[in-house]
Amino acid sequence: MTTNQTQFTPRFRTDIYPFIHPSKFRGSLQDKVTIITGAAGAIGQGLAESFAVAGAKLVLTYNNTPPPAELKERCVRFGTAGVEFVKCNVAELEGCEALVKQALDLYGKVDILINNAGANGLGPMYAQDPRDFIHDMAVNFNGPYYLMRLLVPKFREQRSGCVLNIASRAGTVTIPYSTSYCASKAALINLTACTQREMDVEELQDVHLYSLHPGGIKSAMTLKKYAKDSVASLPPQAQAFFTNTLDVYNDSPYLNGMVCVALATGVGKRVLRGRYFDVGQDLEDVLAQGEVLKANPDLYSLHTSFLGELTNAGLPPGGYHAEEVKFDFPGF
Repeated sequence: MTTNQTQFTPRFRTDIYPFIHPSKFRGSLQDKVTIITGAAGAIGQGLAESFAVAGAKLVLTYNNTPPPAELKERCVRFGTAGVEFVKCNVAELEGCEALVKQALDLYGKVDILINNAGANGLGPMYAQDPRDFIHDMAVNFNGPYYLMRLLVPKFREQRSGCVLNIASRAGTVTIPYSTSYCASKAALINLTACTQREMDVEELQDVHLYSLHPGGIKSAMTLKKYAKDSVASLPPQAQAFFTNTLDVYNDSPYLNGMVCVALATGVGKRVLRGRYFDVGQDLEDVLAQGEVLKANPDLYSLHTSFLGELTNAGLPPGGYHAEEVKFDFPGF
């Protein structure tokens, strides 16, 4: 789909900038109960501190490694209305059920869900233990689905709520030796979009969902994935492909954190809800082109392109054409 409306390229960002500066959003989510999964890592801690500045009540989850005690201290100092650490394996439905129950017991409601927990390995699809592949899918996709399935009915009842799914650019491109990660993140992006369409059909404009690329952050997971010993385990011809990968991981986790805060307040829900957003793109520049976005649903979404004028809508221009050559298929 094309549009004749004028477009301009958004500025690219690697750290906090004026439009999303914490001072603008201080107290903007006061007392909003916010679940953040995977809070122990760099991205999770950046999210927790950003939402603390906004005054949210935080339920921070971890699986194997608890967040540092200093994180709770920082969140309190930054302005959180409450913070609790909860152990939860999001790959298991029972763990997600227990998490939601605990959050509701603590605060009586949930307003914002941030699915940030992730699993990301490096290796050939044909050599990966199927149990490891399924585990990656369970953490990256099943967990967000479980929590959305548990909370979206609550959001429908209260007619408000926000889901921020931390996806990845890997969900929009093909990266060799990252099959489970790419596949699960692509599924997460489409889960977000499909669920938003359902909310829109029901005219629940204040239930808004987003999938995001959080930027290139040197998290523990990323450093482990691209460590020398990990890359050395790949087939020889593949190793050079990942030699300098970490050189582009220079973004601040607070860039993602504050973009998520801004989206949770609803600044972009008119045009970005249900879409995939790369936090490296200046949010102000993107929102300034809201009419372009509304006119072209393929922007900031997963879509397929075909040769010529063929579209993904099902019916080609001019309708279907009878085959020029007829033949008898054996047996018919």
